[in-house]
Amino acid sequence: MRFQTLFKYRKNMMALAILLILCYHTKGAWPETALKKAAGFFYGGVDIFFFASGIGCFFSYSRDRDPAAFLRRRAERILPVYLPFIAVWLLVQARGGGIGFSAALANLFGVQGFMAVTPSFNWYVSGMWLSYLLTPWLVPLAEKCRTRLKGAAAVLALLLFSAAFWGDNELIIIAARLPIFFVGMLFAAESGRREALTKAETALLLGLMPVGAAIIWESPKYFPDLIWSHGIAWYPMLLIVPGACILTAAVSQWLERRRLGRAVNRALGFLGGLTFEIYLTHFWALEKPLPLFLPLTALCTALLVGVSRWARKRVCPGEEKRV
Repeated sequence: MRFQTLFKYRKNMMALAILLILCYHTKGAWPETALKKAAGFFYGGVDIFFFASGIGCFFSYSRDRDPAAFLRRRAERILPVYLPFIAVWLLVQARGGGIGFSAALANLFGVQGFMAVTPSFNWYVSGMWLSYLLTPWLVPLAEKCRTRLKGAAAVLALLLFSAAFWGDNELIIIAARLPIFFVGMLFAAESGRREALTKAETALLLGLMPVGAAIIWESPKYFPDLIWSHGIAWYPMLLIVPGACILTAAVSQWLERRRLGRAVNRALGFLGGLTFEIYLTHFWALEKPLPLFLPLTALCTALLVGVSRWARKRVCPGEEKRV
């Protein structure tokens, strides 16, 4: 697998990720089937997000090595989307059960995932900001990992760092995703040294997928009390996600050779460019009947995209399209 092929279809990876997450969050309304049981592990879509984000952040930061400029670019992409959404969310909370001043500020600034505040919007925004803040340190580290051993040691160090948060269900869900974010950076860094993964490396990454899946599937039988509190639900995604993204790129490349397939790729690319908006807005529709879920999510996403683009033109009119 050529690295450029893998990176070319990064938006398709993101599209796969958001589809998995939508399935995971709606599985409660599905009929009892094997697919519903499998969907219980589709939270791994978030890990695909972090892997793809690691690739994007590596290249974005490598352009100028200016931490302030990098964070500004991220803010210009995120804030015009997040602030209108969270403003409405805060109003809904205020009109409902109420929300305290500290909780409101935590959600407004996207740090609710680091604080024990109630009500609290989803943790992902906090995890995203943390990964951006760490990027200026992680990119040089990824570049220095010129051997598999050094790369594995760096990933192990991040795993050990996340272990400091075992037992804290709020923080471990963020810390356990840092290793896969860094693995994405390792892939990006390696692309500067060679053109492609070897056949043996590709086979190994594909072969690790069922191993990771088996660990996730069997863990509840042996460690039911540690699944969420100790990251057992997320660590095996390190074995699954790289191979899943390679498969996604391979299928996307195959589709590109066919007229209908090219249309599918365009649709996935469009969807992959709106994953943050969809991730936010789909929470509005979760409590609605399943037949209304997708139409309501699409409507809310369209409204948020319109508002965010209007805001982006007013606040940062010179912004260019960036990774």
